[in-house]
Amino acid sequence: MRKIRGQKVIDESFDDGHPVAEAIRSLLPADARMSDEARERMMGHLLAVRRRVDRGAPARTAPHPHRIRWTALGTAAAVLVLAAVLTAVLLPVHFGGGGTKTARQFARLQSPDGKVEVMPTGGKWRAARDGEKLASGWRVRAGEDSFASVAFPEGSIMRLTDGSEALLQAIGKQSVTVGHLTGGTYHRVRAGTRYLVSNRGISARALGTAFSVENREPGNLEILSVENAVEVEIGKHQPIKVSEGEVMVVSMAQAKQAVKQPVSRERLSDQRLCASVQKDVEKGYSSGIYEKLDVPLEAQPASQRPIVSESFPLTLGGVAAESGAALEWTVSAGIDFDALVLLRSEHSEPGYPDDEIARYADTSIKSATDDSATRGRTYQYRLVALSGAGVPVAYSNTLVMSASEPGARPEPVSVTLRGSLLPGGISLEWSVSGAPVFSGFVLERVVEKAPGGSATPAGSASSRRIDSASVFFTFVDDSVAVGHVYSYRVGLVVDGAAMVYSDTVTLEVKP
Repeated sequence: MRKIRGQKVIDESFDDGHPVAEAIRSLLPADARMSDEARERMMGHLLAVRRRVDRGAPARTAPHPHRIRWTALGTAAAVLVLAAVLTAVLLPVHFGGGGTKTARQFARLQSPDGKVEVMPTGGKWRAARDGEKLASGWRVRAGEDSFASVAFPEGSIMRLTDGSEALLQAIGKQSVTVGHLTGGTYHRVRAGTRYLVSNRGISARALGTAFSVENREPGNLEILSVENAVEVEIGKHQPIKVSEGEVMVVSMAQAKQAVKQPVSRERLSDQRLCASVQKDVEKGYSSGIYEKLDVPLEAQPASQRPIVSESFPLTLGGVAAESGAALEWTVSAGIDFDALVLLRSEHSEPGYPDDEIARYADTSIKSATDDSATRGRTYQYRLVALSGAGVPVAYSNTLVMSASEPGARPEPVSVTLRGSLLPGGISLEWSVSGAPVFSGFVLERVVEKAPGGSATPAGSASSRRIDSASVFFTFVDDSVAVGHVYSYRVGLVVDGAAMVYSDTVTLEVKP
């Protein structure tokens, strides 16, 4: 024992090397921590028990100031009491339902920079410590100009940039479930790990992948695949594949929609994302799409603000198709130009005039197909508007596209439709998987049953054309009537015709 400010406290190093003490320490769970007050109470109780056994006297409620002497009997009694205490600590940690022994898994916080905080289950926010262990149910957040990494036991890593918060929902030997709450999280997933990131009914599943999740823009959730692919599941729909170099943006409004397209060079240049990918490179991991492009990946200080993309007067979009790249663009009003030039390069950002591949004197043209792209390669596309003198007056964003690998088996095309009743209508949601190029949908409705005298008797059929390239779409049919039974199906429009249909969904509108 020792004295601090006149009070007797336990010297925790007094039993270092003692075989019983070392055995007890080896049994403690990895996250067992006691407050100083609780530790003093427990040790005081154990010492009182030891003295009672030694002297046959009633136990005191406070430690005796005399030097501690361990005897065989005293040690045994202390171990028995401590075992009872440890049982309450160890059982919830190491045993699940049915008595099956399951070792609890922990993540570890690494290299917190700036204001990084953690909140244990049922606890309060506090400053994070480098190297501390994090359990399932803990939250982690990074404040302004801050950065932190969370290393999971099987080898996967999550990185949080400034203004971000995540919930560690479940940590297993070969599985991780993360709740993305705010800001941006970057995930490097070890091959073989079942890894899930979710946010308000939207889940991203990955195996051996690097990807980011962002919801900094109000109302939108972005999933960007840096390496390999991510499967995004919205509600109970079939997963939608987001391949390397693609980005999906999901509108989080009540009527959800999702658009998937190749990522832009400007998005890849975001300093937050670059900082996370740079950490991967420093640890020997692949940088995925970055390896194929000349995008700088210099380490950025945490205090650096992200690059804010300018508003482009020309907006370029498109998808990679089997025959090459299908491109489309919009032109802002007020641009005075006489021709558009399409630029393409493989490694560096395309520049005019060296990377010109097509020129359009007809300024009303809004789309093009590059069928000269070599399959298996990654290209960068950009538009430039020229004046009558051939001087560039405006540039578009730079779009990154990876052409399909030679001999790659195409993903099966499918449309998944689900319906639900709403006050005054029927909500229909559908998702598209495996279709790189399509121009819209055909929504078909048939009245299966109707009351007598209905304006839409049984057998009435109608269809509606919806022009959209969204891979997830929500539609509300507010023209339904009480007492009717309706069936719906959705067809995917390719080259002007409905090529693939969903299964039929049938719903009854009850009084």
